[in-house]
Amino acid sequence: MQFKDLQKYSEENGIMKITGPPCDWLKTLNTFSWGFRRYERTEKAWQAFKKFDVFVFHSMKQEYLPDVSLPTGIIGIGLMSKKEVIENDPFDEAFTPEGLRPLKIYFSDMWLFGDISDITNEPISAKKERGISTIVKDLADLTDNAISFSTMKLNNCLIPTQGAVSTVSHDKAENLMRLISEKISEPHLTNYPSSQK
Repeated sequence: MQFKDLQKYSEENGIMKITGPPCDWLKTLNTFSWGFRRYERTEKAWQAFKKFDVFVFHSMKQEYLPDVSLPTGIIGIGLMSKKEVIENDPFDEAFTPEGLRPLKIYFSDMWLFGDISDITNEPISAKKERGISTIVKDLADLTDNAISFSTMKLNNCLIPTQGAVSTVSHDKAENLMRLISEKISEPHLTNYPSSQK
């Protein structure tokens, strides 16, 4: 898939924003997935998700490592491939308690703006074993080159800072896709079996 295909899906299906701390985005890089807690609002949104939905990745202020200051804003975009409920998602031996986010979505394609070639693709628990400094470095690489809130405001595509998930209005989505297109590069990350690439 090329970015122009993602643009087509964004025009057809719209764009949604998902929000989480940077450590959770490291997990997404490793697992091609995102999880939501069971709240009425998020469960209702999750029920409506479908294959080929487009999500922008909003990295918020770091919550697991409070003394670490990182950029906030949009760090990437992805195309959903499927969803499922995993009731007993195991403890990740890092930050997320067992079963905290059972409503899962999976991405077939992701474009991340940071220096991801400098990040070892492994579970966050493995990074934690090597020390918090490893995680901090990877978080800095991941959030580098984010689309800031000031840039979004100047380009009339400001997204909400709060809420686990929300829809980006059509007029803002067009402006946002233009900013995103300036950040992405090919090839991007894919989660297909090698025979389907």
